[in-house]
Amino acid sequence: MTNDTILEPLPEDQWFIDSQELRSLVARVREITANTKINRIQQLAKLEPYFQELLAQEQWLPEKFAKVNPESKMGGGIGQWLLYRAKDRSLSVFSLVIPPGSTTPVHDHLAWGLIGLYKGNQEETVYRRVDSGNAEGHAQLQITEVRRLQRGDIYRLLPPDGDIHAVKTTSESESVSIHLLGNDTGCIWRHQFIPESHSVKSFRSGYSNAPCKEEEEKAHAQVL
Repeated sequence: MTNDTILEPLPEDQWFIDSQELRSLVARVREITANTKINRIQQLAKLEPYFQELLAQEQWLPEKFAKVNPESKMGGGIGQWLLYRAKDRSLSVFSLVIPPGSTTPVHDHLAWGLIGLYKGNQEETVYRRVDSGNAEGHAQLQITEVRRLQRGDIYRLLPPDGDIHAVKTTSESESVSIHLLGNDTGCIWRHQFIPESHSVKSFRSGYSNAPCKEEEEKAHAQVL
């Protein structure tokens, strides 16, 4: 199974909210990741305090980007709201809104990044793939950790470490997590795992507020 997706560059960086706090964070990300004298682990460590600062602030995330989405492609009413996307698709920031009691599919991200809880409580189950990956449609996973998350908690993605997980909202209201990832996560093809059947399939989560290129082309064709 291959998930190599080459996405065409955008005309310009895309901002879906007007937030100086978010713009400041993205500027810091650009500055820190441009420093090639330190590795990715060190870059994430330097980024965490700035990301933590964003999570601690209120008012910067508009209410409509903290709502569930009944038409979610991830199912369960999960909203994936794009907040920022780089022109070259090398960085995206989005909010993931999970209704109470709902759980994401087991999935990967195929990107380095930081994820932080902005609202509510979650339980995260982290997996590691233990098979060779050579058998089409087959994947053997092992649970490596189960974490209880509260507002302000942050975890790192540095594939393959921590890249496969499922997240469930444990609070009485929806949970909102902010994702800062090194790709255009909603528009690339990645993996959805079904641990019970030891299977895996390609999937693309999309965004609740921004279509991917194929969806744009389909909508344009329908109009014509």
